[in-house]
Amino acid sequence: MKAAVLRQYGEPLSLEDLDLLPPQDGEVLVRFAASGVCHSDMTRMEGKRPSALPIVLGHEAAGYVEQVGHGVTHLVPGDRVVMSFLYDCGQCFYCCSGRPNLCEVGRSILRGGTMPNGTTRLRRGEEEIHHMVVSSFAEMGVVPARCAVKIPEEVPMEAAALIGCGVLTGTGAVFNTSAVRPGDSVLVVGTGGIGLNVVQGARIAGASVIAVSDLNPDKLAIARDFGATHLIDARTEDPIAIARSLTQGRGVDHAFEAIGNKHTIRQCYEAIRPGGKAVVVGIAEVGACCEIEAISLPMNEKVLTGSFYGSYRPRLDVERLVDLYRSNRLRLDELISRRYRLDQINEAFHDLHSGVLARGVISYE
Repeated sequence: MKAAVLRQYGEPLSLEDLDLLPPQDGEVLVRFAASGVCHSDMTRMEGKRPSALPIVLGHEAAGYVEQVGHGVTHLVPGDRVVMSFLYDCGQCFYCCSGRPNLCEVGRSILRGGTMPNGTTRLRRGEEEIHHMVVSSFAEMGVVPARCAVKIPEEVPMEAAALIGCGVLTGTGAVFNTSAVRPGDSVLVVGTGGIGLNVVQGARIAGASVIAVSDLNPDKLAIARDFGATHLIDARTEDPIAIARSLTQGRGVDHAFEAIGNKHTIRQCYEAIRPGGKAVVVGIAEVGACCEIEAISLPMNEKVLTGSFYGSYRPRLDVERLVDLYRSNRLRLDELISRRYRLDQINEAFHDLHSGVLARGVISYE
């Protein structure tokens, strides 16, 4: 099968013919239909978040179950599935505490590039190729069955693929991590694929003020289509001052940082009211540090927290997002800026780096 392989940081992906071993216990073979082009993959390609090499990236995907391994009872060949890139074992402290997005096993295999049992399924001759759990920059993949969530026929595969990362992460930060309520005020900093889903999550949650800040006026215009009520051109305007002006000087109830930049993280913290919550959704570079005035924590009871993968619960949250899509409240098709073939994958990442995509999709159908 064809797959795009990362062999060296800072270099383009190479399109190669790989072998795929059959699924073992608790695993499924999936024929991918679509895979999103995500900033997280780009940071790994650049070496900012090191991975085991060589590796097949791609983690935002949907496809069809072709074969199931021993012990898999909730899926059968032919099922349409959305992929979760974070394995949840169901047994560790975090899974048992209702925090599967922090699963100890899932984080370990995400770093190590293997299946939960420490082995791999991708080969080029005798050479082992590492996984990014899903590894959807390939025609097919073997994944843990717990990472495949069944979806109904009505959801197009390209739209479904986006649920697997960008939509879960953005809307989950609103619904799960920050619990935005009707009438709340929200600031969103950054309008890439994650930021746009924070925006539409806030709209769905009933926020009355959804202020959005970005340096790119074209992306701000897209944010308005997804529910932004106020647009802030960060090249010339101060998001903190505007957030306060929209809330009688208090600051917003919730601020979401969707870039991963220490300066905009602090900006979000400064923009929230006393008792407000600043949520960091963007992934910063390893070693980046953000300073805040320590006395503001006890004196103003501000909360600065993170949201990893939207504090997700895979099966519950995917079902909720599918229902929102079918009721025309969640916009998925409109997120797709451009479609690519697998052999155009480096062009897709060039476009992502240039800032011209809300979301690009690799289509296999």
